[in-house]
Amino acid sequence: MIIMVKPNILQLIPGTRNMEFYPYIRKIDLMSSNSFILSGPDQIAAIDPGALDDQLDCLVENIAFMLSEKPRPVVVYLTHAHLDHCFQLNRLRRIRDLGDVAVAAHEIGAEALIGQDPELTLAGLLGKEMDPTPVDIKLLSKKDLFIGGASEYEMHEWRLSYYADSIKIRYGPVLQSQTISMGNGNSLEIYSIPGHSPDSICLKAGGLLFTGDLFFAPNPGMAGAYGWNQSSLIKSIYKVMWILEMKNIRYCCSGHGRIIDAETARNTLRSMYQDVLSLKGLEEITQQWARNTATYAEDLMKELERLFTIIFGRLAYVSQVLEWLDEGGEAENVQKLIDIKRIDELFFEFSCFVGELHLGKKHDWDLVHKAGQIIKKLEAIFECQELRSSLDGSLLRRARRMLNDYAVTYRGFRPSYYAGDEDLDAVMHEILDFSLSRPYEDDAIMNADLHEDYLRALRARIAYVNLLEKNSLKFKADKSLPIVRMDKERFKDALIDLLERISNAETGETQIIATSDQGWASVHIVVQRTDQDYPLDESTWRFFERSFALCGGIIQRSWTDEVYAIEIEFLPCDSSILSC
Repeated sequence: MIIMVKPNILQLIPGTRNMEFYPYIRKIDLMSSNSFILSGPDQIAAIDPGALDDQLDCLVENIAFMLSEKPRPVVVYLTHAHLDHCFQLNRLRRIRDLGDVAVAAHEIGAEALIGQDPELTLAGLLGKEMDPTPVDIKLLSKKDLFIGGASEYEMHEWRLSYYADSIKIRYGPVLQSQTISMGNGNSLEIYSIPGHSPDSICLKAGGLLFTGDLFFAPNPGMAGAYGWNQSSLIKSIYKVMWILEMKNIRYCCSGHGRIIDAETARNTLRSMYQDVLSLKGLEEITQQWARNTATYAEDLMKELERLFTIIFGRLAYVSQVLEWLDEGGEAENVQKLIDIKRIDELFFEFSCFVGELHLGKKHDWDLVHKAGQIIKKLEAIFECQELRSSLDGSLLRRARRMLNDYAVTYRGFRPSYYAGDEDLDAVMHEILDFSLSRPYEDDAIMNADLHEDYLRALRARIAYVNLLEKNSLKFKADKSLPIVRMDKERFKDALIDLLERISNAETGETQIIATSDQGWASVHIVVQRTDQDYPLDESTWRFFERSFALCGGIIQRSWTDEVYAIEIEFLPCDSSILSC
């Protein structure tokens, strides 16, 4: 359906008697929301004044114009009390050109604004200092809903009457509402739709439904925030589906993003319903979560940039050798496997964002979302299947796992940990075998029947680089090593990565010793020191702490003048601490 509603233009509201509205539509971000002004014969309603100065200036200019045509009360309605929707409220109250402006919010949100609640308003996550914000009209209060009928608010010579009602939806929840006349037979209907936050409401004017952040409630970094509730959100999706069906809605105006038609809204809600059902066991999105996840994002992007640099180098080498072998067409195909320029741009964009964070211009929550956006773009770029025949499989596995782990964390979950009962001695021998094995067969190149098979085998041979060849690995193990609990595949990738970095640092001989002591099984890595600094800086060490924790292990380190020592501990299955 073609959207007839145009952004940032005063226009008629479909389904009303000459009511107009002005939609202020912004690019989606965390800084501020969309805003809307409704002009009725008896009231001007401003929905969500947002958080930016220039945004409020635009709203004030339009409201002042409407008042110059006809003086009326001005009421600001909040779809919810998150500060990206209402940070400008106190400044709006101080603008005398508009006269006295009333603020209307759900009773729960009103109390949060009055009491400067940093959690329900998300002031802490958004990094904003908030002043006490008076709220004149507490919508959908327990008292009004219990008594029913009209509740009145006097505003100079005007009297505003809000009529409360509760509608039992067939086969569904109770829909609580209030209605106020906008004049000339027009009305503004207000509905309680908790879930994104306990104070979330939507508002209906004619064929328009203003939905606040309903459509964004399941989004990463929002699902799990303070006040978010899965059960309430499921019910609210059902309520809004009913409103769309029964109230002749033509368009939905969201708190962020573009205006959509009712059919698109219905399809979106159907998909959301299934998505929300899956959101169980989410981490609570708090300031501490944002701080920890921002640190993780910064460390992870550094590791990803390092890994992608290795991948670019391997592909460039493969392409160059193919050129030497007069396989120019295949060399060009290899160069096209990954959009290197685009990936560099994404890492540079993130680096600039980190710089702004350290200067205090951005906040932890901003960085968490920025990393989420970039990870999604990297995943899309990295989907090429042909990479498998041109790169070491362990490199691709590490990259995909790193991308997926952040995506899962950003979604509000903990990355998957597939623990099994493993023979530590056998696992270590698998890793040592890998260090000696070659992912290609020399005869495959000479004996290939098809040119495609020849090129595939040739690419695999050229791409192979064994970093562990630089270092002398020696392995010793106790004969009585217990069975341990670990995610074997994660552990193998993490340990190989660690050993490759130690090897790349040109250290001396590396000894790997597996022992069992005092109820724990341990893998000791002892590296002879050279004159170089410790081979793992702090952010890299944090990365490995997280990597081995997701294997089921605990990693520790120490060093002397002669050696570096790293210890990775696992809990045995027969330990009294844990019964397998």
